Amino acid sequence: MSIQLNEIAKHFAAHTLFEGLSLQVGEKSRIGLIGRNGCGKSTVLKLIMGQLEPDAGNIFRSPGIRVNYLSQEPRITPHLTLEEEMHGVFTEINALRAKEHELIRKLELPDQPEDKHMALAHQLDTLHRELERLDAQDISARIGRTLKGLGFSLAEHRQKTGDFSGGWQMRISLAKVLLTGADILLLDEPTNHLDLDACEWLEGFLREYPGGLVIVSHDRRFLDQVTTETAELENGRLKVWPGNYTAHLSLKTAELEQQSSAYERQQKELTKQMAFVERFRASATRSTQAKSREKQLEKIERLEAPTQETRRMAMRFPPPQPSGRQVLTLRGISKAYGDKTIFSKLDASLERRQRVFLLGANGTGKTTLLRLILGLEPAADGSVEMGHNVITGYFSQNQLDTLDPDLSPFDTMERACPRLTNTELRSLLGRFLFTGDEVFKPVSVLSGGEKSKLALARLMMSGPNLLLLDEPTNHMDIPSKDVLTEALHEYEGSILCISHDRYFIQDLATHIWEIHNGHLLTYAGDYDYYLAKRDELRAQAADDTAPRVGRKAETPARPSKPASPLKARKELEKQLKKVERDILALESEIGDLGEKMNDPALQQDYPQLQAISETAARKQKQLATLNAEWTELAESLSE
Repeated sequence: MSIQLNEIAKHFAAHTLFEGLSLQVGEKSRIGLIGRNGCGKSTVLKLIMGQLEPDAGNIFRSPGIRVNYLSQEPRITPHLTLEEEMHGVFTEINALRAKEHELIRKLELPDQPEDKHMALAHQLDTLHRELERLDAQDISARIGRTLKGLGFSLAEHRQKTGDFSGGWQMRISLAKVLLTGADILLLDEPTNHLDLDACEWLEGFLREYPGGLVIVSHDRRFLDQVTTETAELENGRLKVWPGNYTAHLSLKTAELEQQSSAYERQQKELTKQMAFVERFRASATRSTQAKSREKQLEKIERLEAPTQETRRMAMRFPPPQPSGRQVLTLRGISKAYGDKTIFSKLDASLERRQRVFLLGANGTGKTTLLRLILGLEPAADGSVEMGHNVITGYFSQNQLDTLDPDLSPFDTMERACPRLTNTELRSLLGRFLFTGDEVFKPVSVLSGGEKSKLALARLMMSGPNLLLLDEPTNHMDIPSKDVLTEALHEYEGSILCISHDRYFIQDLATHIWEIHNGHLLTYAGDYDYYLAKRDELRAQAADDTAPRVGRKAETPARPSKPASPLKARKELEKQLKKVERDILALESEIGDLGEKMNDPALQQDYPQLQAISETAARKQKQLATLNAEWTELAESLSE
């Protein structure tokens, strides 16, 4: 069973969203549908679902195929409890149960003829076999497993769905879609509003899902874990690549390089031949040869220059004033709302140039802790100590908290940067893809992604040396996330960031802080290190004996100084040389892997290309960690 889109076109008013779009989705498909915001990904899902009709082309659906769709809007029945909402998904089983009750009622009627009684019993037996085929007896267990995986507690099963927040209502919608057991699931940003534990559970669920999947997501790690094909919508065209997101990047890069080389070779040859024609067109002895070559040139099929979307944010934080080494210290921080304690006695410290990611399930108080640090909320107990010359910059998860909805992007930046000229302001906004009349639209009508870009532009120009970021990649497409990641890698200040984007975390984090059961557990390492150590530290925290640091306690980034300053310096120099050797070795390995990826013989060996790409990405992260360690050691030697 499958769904086939053939040469589909879709227009909105005078704008062509895409055309010539073809895609086949089968029961075993694992397709990641990617592209920039606004390119039409959600429209493709609605066409597959049958909620929209194409303006050209046709769509074939196998008879009886069952398709379900998770949109970006929650679909709930507010007066039902969570449990009732979940049971309502099983329409076929519910109809059979109703029929079962009616048959049982009729069988219990007195004084029935034996033949009628036997007929009813036969119908009931047939119905029971159908219920068994549908695993009706397992419904409650399936509901329980799904709700638990998505983070719902048992107590919440009896809560009205209308009483949940918008983010949790989206989880309810996702649970309903997962429970349908459709032949094909269409999931539009399924990881939005999920915490890390729920993301990991969903990955496992979808990897084992027996039907087909089409997933729109900007979560690279999620796509890499779940998908086996990548359909990229770019410049109004759809191209399907084998492999997950990372594999598609390698293949696309290699293809663009090959196309560019072929185009350049042809242009060079055409120029050479045209020069011959022009030179000898009027020659008495060679004009015939020149005309012959000209006819041959007219028959040559011209290659098109390879194109890809070029609109890309240009983001770079200006060098901030340096802060002291100790940027932020939390001492015994506690917070409660009424009788409910959010967290208690949190202790941690953040040093210069560290990039700390604050993790934890939704509702554990991550945003609250950022607001306490900023002084926007009072702590119940404890203190927040800012280091010398610390200048904070805050990115709120809800941009309407920090942006005036009545101002335009131009007015917003003019107030933030009063010394810039109109031309400089327009240039700055252009770097964040605000062009033409877009700069004068009210903030209130901007999309979520546009608000995020505007808030980042204003934050960038405020000159902070400590960034406090609350879900900065929400509403961003993957190219925009990549730009932000590059900018934060180059940023010379310190970072404390809340994020649920695991690729973003792994790429940037030097340290992890996790709020778990009211405790703060800290790990001096990246996201993969956190995954390796978290169960151990959580178990220790449950015994109230948790160490307050992770890898830092085991392998300090900067060693404790011995009693003798001379010995201390020699030890630092020794470590610095070792790190330099390791950096050189890694750079060499990464170079070798790059050459392998460009080997024409491997271009069709997708599994091998993907394995090499993943190895290169892992070594790049190791290199980033070593470079950060080198910086710390070099700073220690300069003191």
